[in-house]
Amino acid sequence: MLVIRLDAIGDSLALTPLLAALQHRNIPVDVVLRQANAGVFSSRAARRVVVARIDLRSSARGNLAAIEDLGRDLRPRAYSHVLVATEDPGGYRLAAAVGAPVRIGFGDPWGKPFKALWSRRLLTEMVYRSAGLDRRGLHECQVIFSLGASLAGAERPTRRLSVLRPLVLECEPDADERVAVQVTDKWERLRIPFEEIVELIRRLSAVGPLRGLSSKLEAAYAERISQATGIAIECFDELEPWKAAIAAAPAIVTPDSGAMHVAGMVGTPVIAVFPPGRDYALQVARWFPWAAPHRILRAGDGWPTRATDALASLLAS
Repeated sequence: MLVIRLDAIGDSLALTPLLAALQHRNIPVDVVLRQANAGVFSSRAARRVVVARIDLRSSARGNLAAIEDLGRDLRPRAYSHVLVATEDPGGYRLAAAVGAPVRIGFGDPWGKPFKALWSRRLLTEMVYRSAGLDRRGLHECQVIFSLGASLAGAERPTRRLSVLRPLVLECEPDADERVAVQVTDKWERLRIPFEEIVELIRRLSAVGPLRGLSSKLEAAYAERISQATGIAIECFDELEPWKAAIAAAPAIVTPDSGAMHVAGMVGTPVIAVFPPGRDYALQVARWFPWAAPHRILRAGDGWPTRATDALASLLAS
């Protein structure tokens, strides 16, 4: 089987329960990921990871040729099934280029009828997925799992950390006493002000030692936070040590981000901060940390104080 997921870190990790179920049923799986996320799983999660060096949402001639070339390279592996676990058109095109006899993907004939008609020509089976937020309140792991339901048999999306954690971590890290804080400009992209992040870190620092985690791609934002708070921040350029740092922590404070979903799969307790909005409840239902103990915080008046109190409660539980 081939599973295609051309999305961000958190989206990719939503595959983990499905990969666990297929593994339990002895179904060999290859996974297509983009280069930035190719290290999101351990070597135990899939037979091989295929790196798709293609652009998202691009119909440029060169990109279409790259998709065809990748499909041609994969065709000799004779997959019986391809699961298109992505909304990007390139995933559907790649499935058709691979040419497996069974190609299953998502569609919403009512919400996006033209896209559904287009993708239906490239698939052999279509699973309904709402074009907007699903009012049924399903978690992304449950939605992705539905693609492989016919192969998973009686399996259900597992929350057993003994199963999920080894699919994300290459090896077990040594425990670290410091609470992790994900320092990312995703805070700003979620419209959570810089000053509130500074207040959060200052309040958390008064409780105990912190370990700031960031990406080297976000080093400028991390430096601003470090200068404003005095917290030392480690900037990672590889996924494996960053995942290990999250797994080693007694807890992590993070916005809805890739760090939250790593913690959700490896069992690190999470203080997860979501922005307020009309669809707040549905966003939480779709993206809460899947298998880890957690407290959900709605960013709003006084939320840094509430986050600090929630962390103390979580660590004490």
